[in-house]
Amino acid sequence: MGVIKNGILGGFKGKTGTVVGYKLKDQDIIRGVGDGRKAPFTNGELKNQSKFGVSQRWLQPLTEFLRVGYKDYNTRYEGFVAAKSYISKNAIKQDDAGFHVDPELALLSYGDMDLAEKATAVSESPNTVTFKWSGGKSEYDDRAMFVLYDIDGQDAEFDTAAVKRELKTGVFNTSESFSGRSVHAYIAFVSEDRKRRSNSQYLGVITVL
Repeated sequence: MGVIKNGILGGFKGKTGTVVGYKLKDQDIIRGVGDGRKAPFTNGELKNQSKFGVSQRWLQPLTEFLRVGYKDYNTRYEGFVAAKSYISKNAIKQDDAGFHVDPELALLSYGDMDLAEKATAVSESPNTVTFKWSGGKSEYDDRAMFVLYDIDGQDAEFDTAAVKRELKTGVFNTSESFSGRSVHAYIAFVSEDRKRRSNSQYLGVITVL
């Protein structure tokens, strides 16, 4: 049974016959319920399924970060789903071993704030990584966001509200388990109210002391 909330012209929630109604990001959605697919998947469909599977596994350790980095990506979806869509389309490469995510092409944050003109990450003391950046317009209360991702170990550590951007440097303290690991470093920026953010910038691979 479906429930109409705003009269006959409004959206409804529930199932009526072969139609399902629900709300997604303030939009009323109606879709049909299929009777099951009988035709085999095409090569193109199988390829897209494989790419989505690779991107989903790659992004899994970053789920909490993506809720900030891809917030308000568009009117239909955000967060993990938005990141998976972007990376599947823009950061998947194929070689003899199959599909994989190119970490340099992957965006962990997406937005219109200015990027840093220059940014670096280096480990200078045990279990710490120092991020430095310069350039790009910003507000006084904008924050930096840091990511360290051990892709081989499927483990990530991050901070979505690190130091103020205007400081141009920040130290990220890792867990002891990150000592000796080679990790991929990213930086991005976010407004204090979380309404705006920048694209992430890939800073390369570093070894945590």
